[in-house]
Amino acid sequence: MVRNKLSWKLVFYLISLNVFTKSLPIDQKEIDSTLRNTNVPEIKNLVSSPVSEAVQEEITVSTIESDKANETVARNKTRNSLNRQIRPGQSVRRYAIQLTLNGDSFDGRAVIDVELEQNTNEDPIVFHAEGLTVTSVEAGVFTEANAQPADFSQDDGLLEVEPTQVALSYILIIQYTAQLEGGGRGLYMGEGFDTSYIGMNLHPTHARRVFPCMDEPTEASTIRFTFDNMGYTNLIGNSLLEDNSETQFRALQGPPHLWGVVAHNMIPLSIPTSNVVLQARAGLAGQTSQADIAINSYFNNMNDWTQKDYFEIVLNQNNNFNILALPDVDREWHTLSTTGIWEPYLLMEQTHSITQRKAALVKIGEAIARQWFGYVIFPENWRYEWVVSGLASYSAWEMFKILQTGTVDNDITLLDVDSLFVADIIQESLLRDGYACSQPLESENDLFEEEDIRSHIYSNMKVKAPAILWMLRKVLGGEDMDFIQSAARALLAGRALQTVNTLNFIDALNSDWIFNGNDAVDDIYEFLEPWITLTGYPLIHVGLRQGGVLITQERFSITQQNHVHFIVPLTYTTSRNPNFEEPNTYPMLMMDATTTLNMALDEDEGEFVLFNIQGQGYYRVNYDGELWERIIDALNDPDSREEIHPLNRATLVDDALNLARSGRLDYDIAFQVVLSMEHETEYAVWKAFERNMNFLRKTLEAMVAEDDDLDPDIYLRMVRRTVIAVENELGFYPDPLINEPVMETLTRGLVMNHACRAGYRPCIAAAVDWFYDPNSNDPAVNPNIPHELRPAVYCAMVKEDDNDAIDALYARLEVVPTVYERVVILESFACSQDDDFIRTYLEETIAGNSPYTTEEKTRIFKAVAESSFENAFQALLFMTRRVNEIRDSYGGDEKLEELVFVLSENMVNFLANDFSIFVFAQNNNLDDSQMIAERALDHVNENMMWETRYLEYVYEWIDENDAPTLMVSLVLVFISFAVALFNH
Repeated sequence: MVRNKLSWKLVFYLISLNVFTKSLPIDQKEIDSTLRNTNVPEIKNLVSSPVSEAVQEEITVSTIESDKANETVARNKTRNSLNRQIRPGQSVRRYAIQLTLNGDSFDGRAVIDVELEQNTNEDPIVFHAEGLTVTSVEAGVFTEANAQPADFSQDDGLLEVEPTQVALSYILIIQYTAQLEGGGRGLYMGEGFDTSYIGMNLHPTHARRVFPCMDEPTEASTIRFTFDNMGYTNLIGNSLLEDNSETQFRALQGPPHLWGVVAHNMIPLSIPTSNVVLQARAGLAGQTSQADIAINSYFNNMNDWTQKDYFEIVLNQNNNFNILALPDVDREWHTLSTTGIWEPYLLMEQTHSITQRKAALVKIGEAIARQWFGYVIFPENWRYEWVVSGLASYSAWEMFKILQTGTVDNDITLLDVDSLFVADIIQESLLRDGYACSQPLESENDLFEEEDIRSHIYSNMKVKAPAILWMLRKVLGGEDMDFIQSAARALLAGRALQTVNTLNFIDALNSDWIFNGNDAVDDIYEFLEPWITLTGYPLIHVGLRQGGVLITQERFSITQQNHVHFIVPLTYTTSRNPNFEEPNTYPMLMMDATTTLNMALDEDEGEFVLFNIQGQGYYRVNYDGELWERIIDALNDPDSREEIHPLNRATLVDDALNLARSGRLDYDIAFQVVLSMEHETEYAVWKAFERNMNFLRKTLEAMVAEDDDLDPDIYLRMVRRTVIAVENELGFYPDPLINEPVMETLTRGLVMNHACRAGYRPCIAAAVDWFYDPNSNDPAVNPNIPHELRPAVYCAMVKEDDNDAIDALYARLEVVPTVYERVVILESFACSQDDDFIRTYLEETIAGNSPYTTEEKTRIFKAVAESSFENAFQALLFMTRRVNEIRDSYGGDEKLEELVFVLSENMVNFLANDFSIFVFAQNNNLDDSQMIAERALDHVNENMMWETRYLEYVYEWIDENDAPTLMVSLVLVFISFAVALFNH
């Protein structure tokens, strides 16, 4: 039994384990004058809008009717609070930080101008100082001249200083040492492919790892950095270097997390637009064409979209915008003028993977957008990060869409951004937001603890925030007015270099919407509140009634939660007069209670209604049985299917499988929707299939691995019945002489990867045929495999346990021209079913001489955990033994927690219990990540409840409803092998 094979090792181990101004000059006198006289305009709320009480577990119509006066007081209190937590009554006017590199550590000298309020001036001065070893502290009153040694102590990441004199203003001189961080956080050494550099990325809470500071978004101090002995030719950062200095940067005003610096020997590869420089390691010329086009378009269009000139953001900013292709880390930068982007998102071959291009164009857009939304405006407290992050992602996708809007109709070289946004943002967020471990966009309380901040920032927010903003745009305006854009412009103009919160954003929306918007909602905050303060979202149920349909709502989540009342923007169309285009994507009805719509749906003609046109709304839709039958009949007819917009076909698949997963729809109906995909070739629909069916694949494969009497190909039967159109119309052998639409290329790669991993023999036959170079005498990888097919081909060959293939891939790894191709190969090794190989592979990621970069290590672990039931066990075993090494080697707590969640997605069958033992083991070394691991365990338990209730039924349904296309599949297998033989 697999249980005996895998579990005893982990059980044995776990038993043992369980014992705001626009610009500020630098001169101090000018600072004092500016601080006294600056009058920064604020956006005023132009309408007195009632705000609902804090959302409780259950909201009813009566509770929304709250006291307006109290709400206004609460709103103003939130607007005016500064939310400082580390040491109330303390502020810092200036930092002067000098950092001197010393091997793999650095020495620091911080001169800090501190002010205290009179009622707290006898209390110790407190700073964050995580991982810093303070050697001395001196304190002077007003100046350094009278500085004297001060008592100090360090505990739990905090530095407390007690000056000998009692005063309101101090100059502190703090000497300290610290180790260089790893993995892209704080001050760190970056390295990859014979290239090294020193980076300083302080977002979100890593300033405390570089110098003693208050490290909170509301801290608007003047900060000046000096870097000595860095050992590199180029030193670039947010601001200009001081005149006649090669090491000291001019000071800028703002919180510490906005600073970034890179010391490097990289070379300029291109200048995509004026004063914007793309830099990378040597030898990569010729790989910048896609990045150059994107950067040029995004940067210039963002200047126009924001109406804020980039090079006039703040006095003394760097005259260039430096974009560096980092070989080793993938992290967000919120710094001005200098940003790092992981190399695969910037550099690619002329002929490249469309999947790579898709990811790169989004990542480049987000990195550029954060110059405005992340630096120019930043959150008042991390609980409001959703506003800033949402605007950055929203504007990035807008730039992406502008870039992909061609001048030629039906340009097949352009990506369908609308389909990608629905598939990769809205539907991805709907899936995650339904989990028990999901978090709201805006937390109930201010966030100050690092683990809470990490948990919030690296949550579903990345996709939910832009999804909600997109829906809000549709609610507030018509086709020609984007109120999200106008609000963004208002915030950038009125709160430049200041903090923002949710109410600032609402005020900015009101400033334009109140005069130019529609009357779809009476109060923006009242509409928005449940979407941002709660997890989950509405589920609309549509039932046939005499002469029309009855629409009700409930709160959707995978496991039941208390009901919450949403105001839901409804769009719909009927099969009699189908209209899936604008303006029908804008709300036709705002549903705040049970609603009846009068419409004639002829039963004899099988007429039906579809809600949520193009899947633009952040909700799911369920239909009663009769309507589902009519919809399924339409989906099974190729002609009527084509009349349904592809994004609505994708939404039907996505909704049906998630409704079945939550117990709100019988799998009989959901699988009928899925099986209609035998006619489907559109990317968005297949993405919905792949995302949701992967969950069933993992659970079914684990189930049959436990019982020899069960059919090991049970999931494969679903694949056989759904890939028919893709295989017949797109095929697994693209013609290199034909330029096909890039969205078809994406679809083929997605479907082939899924089908090969499921063991679909025609797919594997194609992989075997593609893999080896026909022009080589020795087994070598064919360099002409289409880029989009390489993940499927490589994985299939490794999974087939072909040692020659693995050797050939290792040889290929030495000569590949891009990091992206390297990652594709490294992820394919995770498909191996050899336990010894997988264990050694994982151990190599934490070895002192590991051949893999920081981000490659993360990708390897993820690929192993996701590749199979057996390999998920190996990944869990590795995690339980190597938590500290993973944390240190992969890039800190953020990466560790990311991988814990990846594990949780793959802990099926008995692995769920093993994961639980690990999470609650006394000596699991999770430390500050314990809380997040317990949230991940909630998700595991949620999946286990599904397994208990539905897995056997799912198996039986597939077993009993199989084989109408078995003969077709056998014919396709024969044809695939015949083609392979012919090509050889």
